[in-house]
Amino acid sequence: METTRVSRMTSPTRMLRSLPAIALLWLPACSHDIPAGGETRTAAAPATLPLQRGFYVASDTACGAASNATLLLFRGDGFNGSRDGCDFSAIEQTGPQNYRVTEHCADFQDGPDNATTQVVDYQLTGNTRFTSKSKDGWERDFRYCEQSSLPEDWRDNDISDLIGPAGSKR
Repeated sequence: METTRVSRMTSPTRMLRSLPAIALLWLPACSHDIPAGGETRTAAAPATLPLQRGFYVASDTACGAASNATLLLFRGDGFNGSRDGCDFSAIEQTGPQNYRVTEHCADFQDGPDNATTQVVDYQLTGNTRFTSKSKDGWERDFRYCEQSSLPEDWRDNDISDLIGPAGSKR
């Protein structure tokens, strides 16, 4: 089976033409806030959520039945879905397995000029499952799925440039 290699520099238009499922792998450009005036913090904020990198499927969907509507790619610095990508700009640990994350999200069709910022609360169950809730009222529950257990459209995509070596928690 042919492997599709995807990198951060791949054109989103080219990827969407190649395979609809590959849209998950496009990374919108974003800027990260840097404290002005040399501010220092007493406790270092987490750089990422302590989750296994790779594909997450809605908890009510079998890994082998995943679709664009039920699949996310966790890159470590954010998530990509079939229609949008969200980059983490700030992460605050609020409990042993709880995090408040400020996310900068852009719809792939609307482009980065129409990006939004939202605050999302994550509750982790180990490093392979999470529930998330936004201040706008949406909730979701996802669990990690090995790439080899996903439908063919996602099974053979090389995502190592996006998530690091196999099994990485970077």
